[in-house]
Amino acid sequence: MYRDLSEPHTKGEVLIVEDTPASLKLLSDLLTAAGYAVRQAPNGELALWTAQARPPELILLDVRMPGIDGFEVCRRLKELPALRGVPVIFLSAQHDTDDKVRGFALGAVDFIAKPFQAEEILARADAHVRLGRAQQALAAERANLERRVNLRTAELEQLARTLEDEVRVRRANEEFLRLSGQVFEATLDAIMITDADGYIVTTNPAFSRITGYAPQEVAGWHVVRLAATPADQALVTAMAQVLRESGHWSGEVLSRRKSGDTYPGLLSVSTVHGPDGAVINYVGVFLDISERKAEQHLIAFLSHHDALTGLPNRVLARERFELARALAGRDGQRVVVMCLDLDRFKNINDSFGPPVGDKALQAVASFLGGCLREGDTASRQGGDEFQIILGDDAALGATLATVQTILLGLRDDLRVDGGHLTLTTSIGIAVYPSDGDSFDELVRNADTALFRAKETGRDNYAFFTERMDVDVRARLAVQNQLRGAIARGEFAVHYQPQMCLRSGAMLGAEALLRWHNPTLGTVAPSLFIPLAEEYGLITAIGEWVLDTVCAQIQRWQGAGLGEIKVAVNLSGNQFAQDRTVEFVEATLRKYGIKAVCLGIEITESTVMGDPDKAVAALKRLKDIGVGISLDDFGTGYSSLGYLKRFPIDVLKIDKSFVDDVATSTNDAAIALSVISLAHNLNMRVIAEGVETREQVAFLREHGCDEMQGYFFSRPIDAEAFTVLLGEKKNLSAI
Repeated sequence: MYRDLSEPHTKGEVLIVEDTPASLKLLSDLLTAAGYAVRQAPNGELALWTAQARPPELILLDVRMPGIDGFEVCRRLKELPALRGVPVIFLSAQHDTDDKVRGFALGAVDFIAKPFQAEEILARADAHVRLGRAQQALAAERANLERRVNLRTAELEQLARTLEDEVRVRRANEEFLRLSGQVFEATLDAIMITDADGYIVTTNPAFSRITGYAPQEVAGWHVVRLAATPADQALVTAMAQVLRESGHWSGEVLSRRKSGDTYPGLLSVSTVHGPDGAVINYVGVFLDISERKAEQHLIAFLSHHDALTGLPNRVLARERFELARALAGRDGQRVVVMCLDLDRFKNINDSFGPPVGDKALQAVASFLGGCLREGDTASRQGGDEFQIILGDDAALGATLATVQTILLGLRDDLRVDGGHLTLTTSIGIAVYPSDGDSFDELVRNADTALFRAKETGRDNYAFFTERMDVDVRARLAVQNQLRGAIARGEFAVHYQPQMCLRSGAMLGAEALLRWHNPTLGTVAPSLFIPLAEEYGLITAIGEWVLDTVCAQIQRWQGAGLGEIKVAVNLSGNQFAQDRTVEFVEATLRKYGIKAVCLGIEITESTVMGDPDKAVAALKRLKDIGVGISLDDFGTGYSSLGYLKRFPIDVLKIDKSFVDDVATSTNDAAIALSVISLAHNLNMRVIAEGVETREQVAFLREHGCDEMQGYFFSRPIDAEAFTVLLGEKKNLSAI
């Protein structure tokens, strides 16, 4: 099926099927640098043509492609005999269990999630190329062994026939004996000749090398003495019956060396007849196949176990579940499927490197095995994902005890290479038969529960419920539609005016992102913003908002509507990007906007990750003239320390304190404290969510500088805000 590559340094040939040019180049550069020969296909049609032209040793196949998708490409590949054995690894930005199940059913050997991890790509490519080559080599070697045995058998049968002829022809007989002796002595395969009753007459040097017995030691032994076990001795008896009937026998046997070690061999026995047709000898030729058997066992082990941890893989886990389900159905018990995911495991790989991460996974695998009872199963599904299958009664007492043991045990320091690592895990739990009948359904529901456990703070567990499934599916629908929303033009920026409480003039606006999707309708920011942050989309969205706002400011200024100041929210993930400040500067230059026309709104949680880095970034923005506002003040962490360190221009009083400011003494006290604190630090104060005349009067009376809220205007689109600017509307009447 495969060919040897001409370059001696090439580790193998990989076909990459990826419609995204950046991903295609990234994978090609990575694998080429690692020593692989790489071919590329940007779509499914070209992939099929390229693979048929010359089968590669591995195919990396993107699931989502225009035209023929990855699933269809895989199906067609597996229909072709020349390509059926080529391992296929799916590349997918999604984590849908249904996709994985469908991929494995089509014949894929693995999944790799996007965004790619270089170490994971190389490790999985190396593993599957090595496994493919080992399987190819084993098949070729077995065929070669069979050819050699058949060749040796044919040679010896010819030798036997020649012996019969040479009884009549002395000269021919002498020449034959000379040649036979050379073959007998020189062959690398062990040869043993017995008499008609199975007693050893002679052996060749290869026999001594393999068994450890000299010819004189075994001369006169019955062949049964070489058998390793009573079962193999019984096989010799059965073999004799076949030889009497057909004159030939071949198969695998287990023998014992002089040292006492047993070893597998491939044996072929032929019958030698005398001139009268009576049996005079048996000739046995055998090969020591110990190493090949070991390779075969390794391949069999790897087909059912994880190579890194030795735990069962998804194939064996499925078999264990089916067995547990059969036992549970008979005894009226439950089968519990747990999905475990190590919390923030990526930080370990990033901080200590993949080798330490691998050892940590091995330590976790060993720990999980120690938490289970006999008959329970822990398996690794890939990455830092594990599964546990256990039987339990309706009260689920064993399940809860196991969960607590795992959660508490992993919180202790994990020893890796003499050092200590702290890990936690999130666990999702589904129970047969209440949560599903099949393994795939239970895994899917346990994954859903795992998702909820992570949502509630990690280092936690959750049981699956039907409502949870509905919620998660809704979130997945939002997630799927969120990808590509910018390209499809589904986002819009709305603007909410910010008014001066003393003069009534409009001083600026806050830019607020809105999303309308044809499938989902209008999606609330409180739903899609956290998902964008979780799945790494927030930076691209935030940069689109900033670019859109600056372009709009330029249009307003060009229309003679003045230098309106617009505040843009910056998320924590976006703020952590080193290039964010440079992007702000570049965007201002791109549209010719003065920095004073732009404000950046941050929350206390935005800067919690790396306060020192945050201080430096904020000062750079402040130095070029960009205003800095602290949103949701007082609702999160201890804010006074940040007010002292950070270059804040504006404090925003959260709507939760404004709602009852005119009726609640507590909220009034908080609002007054914020106003006083801000003014003492030379900051302005903006009150959010102002909706009533009483709130406006209270805030104006106590010195609040600005306000925004429904009392004046809801957030409106750019066109409506342009009209508002043209009217120069103010609050002087209130």
